[in-house]
Amino acid sequence: MKKLKNIFPLSHPQHIILGLALIGVGFILMYNDFYFFWPPFADKFLNDDLIGGIFMIIGILIIKWSLDNHKKIEVNRNLLVITAGLLALEAAMEFCHGYISGHPHMFTAGFLEVIVLLFDFSIIGKSKKRNY
Repeated sequence: MKKLKNIFPLSHPQHIILGLALIGVGFILMYNDFYFFWPPFADKFLNDDLIGGIFMIIGILIIKWSLDNHKKIEVNRNLLVITAGLLALEAAMEFCHGYISGHPHMFTAGFLEVIVLLFDFSIIGKSKKRNY
């Protein structure tokens, strides 16, 4: 373990895990242009690559923050709060789609996004709130 820490001296590995999860969700949303179908008036907006791109950008910024030498508390707080909002919205959409369509994989995806949201809340709870 010490050799691994010498190779990868990470002080915030949880942020990297969270960032990779966001990048993965973003990639899935960008790759599938017909993932969301309900509500019918919002399907074009929800399937837009911009939604997946936002997930990917936030994920990259979280990873960048964790690797940066000048870790600003405000940036961390803002990124984690934005992440919580994105994950809550995505989980709600997954549960709604699962209910409407009856597809169990959407319930599974919603449940997993709630777990990642709880992981995000855990990071928020352990993160510094201000400079002392």
